[in-house]
This record gives sequence, C-alpha cells and structure tokens, in this order.
Amino acid sequence: MTVRWLTEDWFEAVAAEGASIVGPPTLTGAVVVEVTGGAEGDAVGHAVFTDGRLADSGPGPVPAPDVTLTLSDADARAVLSGELDPAVAFMQGRMKVAGDMGPVLDLLALSATDDLRSLRSRVALLTGP
Repeated sequence: MTVRWLTEDWFEAVAAEGASIVGPPTLTGAVVVEVTGGAEGDAVGHAVFTDGRLADSGPGPVPAPDVTLTLSDADARAVLSGELDPAVAFMQGRMKVAGDMGPVLDLLALSATDDLRSLRSRVALLTGP
C-alpha cells in the first residue's frame, strides 16, 4: 500500500504504524509541522501527544499549538527517510522552531530511539509522491 505524502490517508497510516511508540512521559502537547516548498505547495499537519503517546494526528493545524516546527519539503522527506537526523536539522537551522522547547527536546530524544527509526523506515516505505 502506498499513500500520498501528507494527505489524510498518510496521517492515518502514520498513526496506525506509530500507535505503540512511547516517548518520554513529559511529551505532552500539540505540535504543528509546516512543510514548505512541496510540489503541490505548502502543507501543515499536527500531532498531539499525551504522556509520551500519540493521541491524535492529522492534516491541518490545531488552535494554539505548544510548538510549531517548519521544514522544507526536501528536509522533511530526508528526516522521514533517515537521511537527515532531526537533531541535526534543528542544530543546522533547517528545522525552525517556534514555541515551547520542552516538547521539541522530548521529540528529539524520541527520534533517537530504535523504535522511532523503525517507524520512520516503515512510513517511508508506504509514502508515495
């Protein structure tokens, strides 16, 4: 099964694949991800975490997010494929951050786990153009 990048179906597939992933218990809050410069324009998605677990995700923003992450389409795809480490993207300024740094630090810690690397690989395999 292949699903189109950043569509409702893609978010549903990511949520299903990531249902068992558990991050730090302090990972609580709403994260908006803005992806810029894609072939079909910019895209926005969100993820809501409660006690380290993904509680909700989907296309579009949420009101009053705790943090907003902004990446180019190319960098977002590189993070997904594993070619670009999220911590490196952050440190190089390729991932812009606005808002509370707490969830960002928790997300970066989670991104360094084998569970999340495996999730990114599985999602990359099902992601179409």
